[in-house]
Amino acid sequence: MRRLVLLLALPLAACGAAQQPASGKFKGDQKEVAKVVEDLASAGRRHDAAKICSDILARQLVAELKSAGGDCVTEMKDAIQDATDFDLRVDAVNVAGDTATARVRQGEKGQAATFAFVKENGAWKASALGG
Repeated sequence: MRRLVLLLALPLAACGAAQQPASGKFKGDQKEVAKVVEDLASAGRRHDAAKICSDILARQLVAELKSAGGDCVTEMKDAIQDATDFDLRVDAVNVAGDTATARVRQGEKGQAATFAFVKENGAWKASALGG
């Protein structure tokens, strides 16, 4: 479970200063995926762990947290508490059917990570944050 929490904390540790919306440089499904990253950063800034768990994370990821003995909202609150900055930038998005990946950077020159997404009931949800 600790590894899963660290993967969740990585993007939240990268999230603070206002920025231009990354979704503006994408179209269609790519734009929708980039918007999920923006929503993650926004929810982190607002310390809204419940929104992250209910609206941003895929059911499968929430279930992994639960099966590992955790609780999504508690884990997200801890990740937000540990965060120092909430600036996430989407460099690239690749969509393949109902799955997608996004290359996300911490700030302009920070470390990049790959996030994974899945389409659930017509909406993109994060299925893996970093890695």
